[in-house]
Parts: sequence; C-alpha cells; structure tokens
Amino acid sequence: MPKTLTVRIDDATYRLIAEAAKVENRSVSNFIETAAREKAVAEIFVPDEEMAEIRSDRSLQRRLQSGHRDAASRRGRVV
Repeated sequence: MPKTLTVRIDDATYRLIAEAAKVENRSVSNFIETAAREKAVAEIFVPDEEMAEIRSDRSLQRRLQSGHRDAASRRGRVV
C-alpha cells in the first residue's frame, strides 16, 4: 500500500525538481519517488562491472571464503 511522506525542501530545490519532472512529463511526486528508488538501488547493489571484477579476483575470493568460514565457526573478533 502506498505511503504518504511529507518532505520539506527550499523553494529553489522545488523549482529544480518541478522543472526536471516537467521535462520528463511526470508529476513531482513520481519524479521524487523514481529518483529515490534509483538512489537506494544504487547504494544497495553492486554494479555488474564491479561484481565481475570481484569474482575474477582469486586472492579476494580466497580471503572472503576464509573470513566466511571463520565467522561461521565464531573464530576471531568483530572490530
């Protein structure tokens, strides 16, 4: 179910958002919702290129597996 959110922004920022929404033929609300969703996804997920680099790094993979085993067996300490 959709939620209602109240946000306070200054007039200049509102005008900027409203103009950007108008250019894309969308409502201000839809523009803000889409921008917030895109930002949240970008913060949460690793880009495909970066993930490919991580997967191709064998040394990193070994260290991650070792750390995972240590954590699962409760060895070491959290810093």
